[in-house]
Amino acid sequence: MSMPWTAPGSTAGDEPATAADGDPTGPPPQGAPDGGRPPGGPRRELTQSMPLFPLRPLGLGEVLGAAVRIYRLRARSVLGVAAAVYGVAFVVLTFVTGASMVPMLGDMQSLMTDPEASSTGAPFTTVRDAVLMIGSSAVTMIITMLASSLVTVALTRVALGEAVGSPVSTGQMWATMRRRGLPAVAVSLLIGVLSLVGFLVLSGLGTLPLILLQEASWLTIIPLVIGVVLGALAVLWIWARTVLAIPALVLEDVGVLGALGRSLALTRGRRLWRVLGIAVLLYLIYTVAAQVVAGVFGTVAFFVYLAILLASSLEGIVLGMILLTIISMAGTYAATFLLAPFLSAGFVAVYADARMRHEAWDVELLGQARAAWDGNGLR
Repeated sequence: MSMPWTAPGSTAGDEPATAADGDPTGPPPQGAPDGGRPPGGPRRELTQSMPLFPLRPLGLGEVLGAAVRIYRLRARSVLGVAAAVYGVAFVVLTFVTGASMVPMLGDMQSLMTDPEASSTGAPFTTVRDAVLMIGSSAVTMIITMLASSLVTVALTRVALGEAVGSPVSTGQMWATMRRRGLPAVAVSLLIGVLSLVGFLVLSGLGTLPLILLQEASWLTIIPLVIGVVLGALAVLWIWARTVLAIPALVLEDVGVLGALGRSLALTRGRRLWRVLGIAVLLYLIYTVAAQVVAGVFGTVAFFVYLAILLASSLEGIVLGMILLTIISMAGTYAATFLLAPFLSAGFVAVYADARMRHEAWDVELLGQARAAWDGNGLR
């Protein structure tokens, strides 16, 4: 004969209260972390207060899901900080690009006015335009890298807060960016220098036979191609080994070299392949989506350019080029700030997965989640 369920401290003859009676002293719900319930009603499952990603080693779908879910959880905050930081960056880039285009546009105008007079300075013009293009590209790369570092710092803090059920306010997000922004910029610049040195050394070694023999043959071309390929692989390897440095800088509160060391530790040996595969997939999705968004603006810019040329009988080429550049850069800006949260949240999930998988970080995160749960009550 089975005995009825009795609450602790009651007798077998007592009739247990049920949830239907409105009595909160009924049996505790299964899955409650401490077997009890907070005042005011039943407590939901602990995992429901951690909506960004579960606190255990993650699968690929869960990493991609975290990269997308950040928009549902904190769209206003993450898009706001990305729009602000990249907005300043693209204003600077617009002036830099415009300044580098002024001589070229002047040459185009002179060529249309007097083709014979403009042809005399062609060699000088070619060298000058090449130098301006290289300088503009370098400045663009540096400014974009700095902006990306600042945005990643802010979004890293937000992403982890959403994972452990302790949301970070917008003020805290900006405070984190101010406090860790300069070290993050230093980390990015150091990674960029290492990548550049690695590429130049290996590609330079491949160019050596061509410089020595001064002849284009299979003895010189094959080493050149191998050197460039090895240089590109070196850049990819450095990026994969250091891709977790900024999340480590923000979440572990270490210095520049400490952040790089932590990233190297989390990607050493066979750990590298998982991080590399997921990081490359995230970046490919980001790049394709960015190209789609920028492509829409590029198409509009092309039709505007074409309309100006037709309306001005090909005399408005300078105005057309200016508008083409402005609209295209606006498209690049829109694509960058709209998709920056996807990339940052994805990399935070990769970082968290690496630590939970190899360092049992999920135990610490569960403790933080329980503390946030107990502090907030019902979610």
